[in-house]
Amino acid sequence: MGRVIFFVCLIAQLLIWDLYFKVATLFSYRAARRHIDRHVAGMARKLFTIADLYAGLRFEITSAAQSRLPRQALVVANHQSLIDIPMLMVVLRRHTLRFVAKRELKHWFPAVSHVLRVQRHALIDRRSDFQTTMNQLRSLGRRAASGTSPVIFPEGTRSRSGKVAQFNAGAVRRVLEPCPLPIIAIALDGGYRFSRLNDLTKRMRNTTYRARIVAVYDTPTDKRAVASTLADANERIAEQVERWQAADRSPTSGARQSRPSDQAPQHGGDRQRERLRERERLSEHERLREYESLHKVEKC
Repeated sequence: MGRVIFFVCLIAQLLIWDLYFKVATLFSYRAARRHIDRHVAGMARKLFTIADLYAGLRFEITSAAQSRLPRQALVVANHQSLIDIPMLMVVLRRHTLRFVAKRELKHWFPAVSHVLRVQRHALIDRRSDFQTTMNQLRSLGRRAASGTSPVIFPEGTRSRSGKVAQFNAGAVRRVLEPCPLPIIAIALDGGYRFSRLNDLTKRMRNTTYRARIVAVYDTPTDKRAVASTLADANERIAEQVERWQAADRSPTSGARQSRPSDQAPQHGGDRQRERLRERERLSEHERLREYESLHKVEKC
């Protein structure tokens, strides 16, 4: 019954927003765009609240304080489902995001299609030739001059298994050509369990959808810097997703693992020191477990 209520509330909310957007656009296209830019993150959060209340989908967002992030950046993230898009809107609620999306979403999806058209996201036809796609990405980069933050999923497609694939640097380089920007890397996990529409009714309950800013990088200056930055982001995101999934597979280890705090993301150069600290924490944990086991034996 909860799933039925969820779908009814979701569709009703989208239809209401769709009508509202269309009426606002009739008066002023630019004013409608500015209004959507200001309020779309709150709308995305409202959809997550509906999913939490009626479908049992839990959300865990760990992000740095917004003041610590660059005001404008290129965002890279792994890709598991369509829910990644509204999730990133919530994580980066003070940024004006522009996504690369399938051209099929341009029509027939209440509210979503209208937002994609009015905000001028890059709508890519997967059947188009390579040069047309690259021109679309370059246009997305040029529009960043107005203050928007482009979002790229460098894997190129959704992961059905949840594993993070290798990132491709071509799209990132093309977007950064007309407007160089710093890069924010974000890890996402949980969406692969319902990457298809019919999975929404089966797998949402008791699923935790997670997002975490894992790193912030300075503006890359050349192709080699772009490739190096993207490789490091790929590694960090994959490690974070693997930790989440390992915790899900092992409830006892998930209980021992401390919940991540609202801390600043790591900068690109502190990786070695962080690994040493992690090993020290693990060794301390092992010594504590050994002490507890000996203490129990003495009591017996």
